[in-house]
Amino acid sequence: MFEIGFWELALIGVVAMIVVGPERLPGLARTAGLWLGKARRMVAEVKAEVDRELHLEEIKQSLREQGHLAEINDIKKDLTNRVKEIQDDLQAEFDDPGPPPGWRPGAVSAPPPPDWQPSALNSPVKEATSTPVSLQKPAPSESPTSPAAN
Repeated sequence: MFEIGFWELALIGVVAMIVVGPERLPGLARTAGLWLGKARRMVAEVKAEVDRELHLEEIKQSLREQGHLAEINDIKKDLTNRVKEIQDDLQAEFDDPGPPPGWRPGAVSAPPPPDWQPSALNSPVKEATSTPVSLQKPAPSESPTSPAAN
């Protein structure tokens, strides 16, 4: 605390013996020791009080953070409950979808006709030309006719 060396203490002791005298010096030393002890205790108390205040402030900060965490946890629970309700509603819709929109009891509609007709698959292929083309060789006297000439 005080940077007083041995020679400084010796000098203070010699001056105190000269000023106070050898008879009262032991009482003065005792009183100085008591004051020094009280000063040290006061410094320790102040230090402990500051430490308690800092610790108390840390606890308050921790409680504030926990309060915020509790608030966040409440919000999380609310959101989780809402999501669960929505999931349950959707699951109920998929389990029992109910009637389609526009459905009336007793109204039965025929299925839509297919885009293809089964009879069209069994019919012969139509030819690309309107006149029949013969596959026989023409007689040498006959001239070949083109389909466009007819």
